[in-house]
Amino acid sequence: MDVIVKQVSEYGEKLFQDHSNPDLSYHNINHTRSVVEHASKISQHYKLSAVDNMIVTVAAWFHDVGHLISGMYEHEKKSVSVMKLFLLHSNVEEETIDKIAGCIMSTKLPSCPHNLLEEILCDADTYHLGTDEFLISDESVRKEFDPKGNIKDAEWNKQTLHFLLQHKYYTSYCQERLIEGKNTNIQLVHARIRTLN
Repeated sequence: MDVIVKQVSEYGEKLFQDHSNPDLSYHNINHTRSVVEHASKISQHYKLSAVDNMIVTVAAWFHDVGHLISGMYEHEKKSVSVMKLFLLHSNVEEETIDKIAGCIMSTKLPSCPHNLLEEILCDADTYHLGTDEFLISDESVRKEFDPKGNIKDAEWNKQTLHFLLQHKYYTSYCQERLIEGKNTNIQLVHARIRTLN
């Protein structure tokens, strides 16, 4: 399992390096590394088996590589395709590959995880919403989604607020640690909207 994870991490780093895209101010290697790190932290809490831990880690490395190839829309499907192509000649069982694909597809908005492994990846992907990092990530997301600055501040903040309000953490680990921070960020966006009005 460790060999597969090492190969995948090296391949993930290389993909982002070879297909470097300055327009991806948010969905870049830093975001992927962060998701891998948070997925590992949550997985450790649940004492996952070696196989399940590998599934979550590999899914975390691949979950956004579709952005490098096909852009924002349907990037999850492309990420799954890249993952399957890479693992095709490995000794990873088909059932395991299907579970990795399930984790990646569960991050498609609105997220809909069906089991703990998928919940872990979804929570790792949006971990920042409950931390101080949200302030920086929101600007990065805006720059990526609206590079020409066509969306007015009030409209962007309304969209951000809607996203925060409909978002949920699925694991008890993240619910206990991040909901308070997310609520603080919700109040912050509310305050921005009031100021702009």
